[in-house]
Amino acid sequence: MMRVLAVVVAALLTASLGVTGVMAQMKTDPAQKMEQKSDKMGQRVEGTIKSVRGNTVTLEDGTELSIPSSVKVTKDQLKPGAQISAEYEERAGQKVAKSIQIKG
Repeated sequence: MMRVLAVVVAALLTASLGVTGVMAQMKTDPAQKMEQKSDKMGQRVEGTIKSVRGNTVTLEDGTELSIPSSVKVTKDQLKPGAQISAEYEERAGQKVAKSIQIKG
């Protein structure tokens, strides 16, 4: 009878530890939450303009930014050789500028 009781207690302890382990793995890592928030807030890129075609600016590193009319920047400042810093978000695989600063 003692052996049966010991086996039952051991099985219950093992089961409870297994459930605790699974629950611990299901919790979201705080660093991961922070990453997701930064993705939603937008990303930043800096570089030198290589070319301008319509409302698309291509940087020297190949990054293409679409500039909607809601972003206030004078078109004569967006020219090859200009240094820019831009905040953008990805929409349908395209980098859409939220703000642009001309550096020089």
